[in-house]
Amino acid sequence: MNRNLRCALLALFALTVVANAQETPVPPADINPPVLRVNGDTVYAAEVSLVMANISGQLAAQGREPPDQEQLVQMSTQRVVEQKLLAQEARRQGYKPNDLRVAEMGAEVEQQAGGRETLDQSLAARGMSYDQLQVTIKEMDLVRTLIERQITPTITVSDEEITAFYSENLKTFTTPAQVHARHIIFAAGENADADTIIAARTAADNARTRALAGEDFAELARELSEGPSAPEGGDLGFFTYQQMVPPFAEAAFALEVGEISEVVRTNFGFHVIKVEEKNPEVTLTLEESSDRIRVLLVQQKTGVQVREMIKSLGQTAEIVSLVAPETPPASPAGQPTNE
Repeated sequence: MNRNLRCALLALFALTVVANAQETPVPPADINPPVLRVNGDTVYAAEVSLVMANISGQLAAQGREPPDQEQLVQMSTQRVVEQKLLAQEARRQGYKPNDLRVAEMGAEVEQQAGGRETLDQSLAARGMSYDQLQVTIKEMDLVRTLIERQITPTITVSDEEITAFYSENLKTFTTPAQVHARHIIFAAGENADADTIIAARTAADNARTRALAGEDFAELARELSEGPSAPEGGDLGFFTYQQMVPPFAEAAFALEVGEISEVVRTNFGFHVIKVEEKNPEVTLTLEESSDRIRVLLVQQKTGVQVREMIKSLGQTAEIVSLVAPETPPASPAGQPTNE
């Protein structure tokens, strides 16, 4: 992808982010130029920008870092081109968009945007109209129809494949043992001085003595604990062994329900722990997991078939850049540069 196209798309993406906070965005006249032509169908910058925003949003929701900007442009452009190729193939085979699904998708987009007015403003920031968005939605539905009609009926998953997947991914179907506990903590970090350590240990011993004598553990935690869970009576909810530091986890998982631990030292301080509930490790059976596995394997095989179709369509596609290549500047001596 040439530098002019990349810069134009990044500028459009940045404008979109800024425009979300504006009440009446006014885009420049050339904000949504044509950037590609795929078998005669024009791709506009706004189409790529929408995909860029979608990818970034999906990764953020998963807690993942987005790719660098150049990769984001390339990924998004590739997705737009692939959708064009698949939609064109769907039309070639005589398929039409499902009006009901298109209407539902449009309503969902409006709802996510905060209403039609907000959506129109966001689209305007990209130099895009609602009608152009509808074209994109219809293309998405055409792709879905093509996959449902041409690919999904050819996908089969055998019982042997399901069994093999279950055996190879057994941890996926296992919920580890969990403990629901409360604790009372007296802070004494790794670098605490001797006086702090002695005072925290003494306070923990006293708290444990009171708890063993029958005082309500939750009330003691509210009164004495120096941790953030104190207002909730020291309630830590359910946790797995791996979610806690080893000394704490070892003590908690060794207790029976209702038991109170010895004083436990961790790098946070001194704890007194009471176990409220325990859930054993549970592994779903093959029978319980088979439907979920079948759906997953169908999705995987469908993805492979779609990629093969895209590859085949791409071999004969005419994809033309509509952005002029950047002319490298001349060197001071008038000789060509190496850029």
